[in-house]
Amino acid sequence: MSDTDGRLAALEAREEIRQLAARYALALDSRDVAALVDLFVEDVRSADSGVGREALAEWFDPVLRPYSTTFHLIGNHVIDLVDDDHATGVVYCRPEHEVGNQWIVMPMQYWDRYERRAGRWYFRSRSVHALYAADVLERPSDVPGRFHFPGNPMLHSADLPERWASWQAFWREGPTS
Repeated sequence: MSDTDGRLAALEAREEIRQLAARYALALDSRDVAALVDLFVEDVRSADSGVGREALAEWFDPVLRPYSTTFHLIGNHVIDLVDDDHATGVVYCRPEHEVGNQWIVMPMQYWDRYERRAGRWYFRSRSVHALYAADVLERPSDVPGRFHFPGNPMLHSADLPERWASWQAFWREGPTS
């Protein structure tokens, strides 16, 4: 493979992976669970330890039911290609969830692992890390633990920015004079 072919293949891989994140958001918001689980490898593990797309669909159904409406806005997407068939990534997302009479905003990141099988990229796994969760009428800094998201079955606390080792190191050094 020439250098140009390799660079083109890397660009194509990154674009296909970006489409995974966009399609995931669309499938979530439109409640197309079949399309959603088709974005994952066949042997995906669900959060409740089920295996396979059918198990993932069964897991997603009750997760999505509490929210009348959702809107996932995808932002920055950093993709690191590991080899021809594996990659990792971080996707910034600003989802909004209608929960009863509240409209919860939860800036977050997905920390992803991707895998290509039979020429197509899939999610291998996704983990969710929140900066905060609060009703649109609340100030996140006034919310205990920066996390107020009634009934969220996946997350119970905000773990960003504290989860970043670089953030911790920066603040350990203290202010400069």
